[in-house]
Amino acid sequence: MTFICGVPSAELPPSSNSVVILRWLCPLCSDQDQMPGEECGLCLGRGAITQDTADTWLTMAEPGDPPLRPAPVPPAVMRSPCRDCAFRPGAPEEDEQPPVERPFYCHHGMPVVNGAYAPTAWADGKPLGAMVCRGWWAAATGEPLPAEAYRPANDGWGRP
Repeated sequence: MTFICGVPSAELPPSSNSVVILRWLCPLCSDQDQMPGEECGLCLGRGAITQDTADTWLTMAEPGDPPLRPAPVPPAVMRSPCRDCAFRPGAPEEDEQPPVERPFYCHHGMPVVNGAYAPTAWADGKPLGAMVCRGWWAAATGEPLPAEAYRPANDGWGRP
């Protein structure tokens, strides 16, 4: 495969304004050692690429080029959707699901104050220690959303 400068590989790392998900391991360098000072032209040394870059790679791929492999799910993402996940069918948020442009955090472990979740520590506008919702991760990465129906947790917030 010939690298074309038009590959959208210069995505910025995540910022507080939006989320950049590097969903795929870089097919050019993820299994190879780079020489010191070298930077992969596809992933810019990150070892992973976005869906847009992966789509471009697939359109330019030739027989024998390395296949795309999914990057591991970050450890800050819940392992599976909670039974009362906002992304389950029948959830109170079903008609207005959280936007995928910024992270949505799992409410488990957060206190409820005046009918709303209230994280007790914040940094750069993000709740410290809160895990990213697995249902949100599925929506943001194009994975299937949870299929099992919403079941309230009776934690003072969900419907009994």
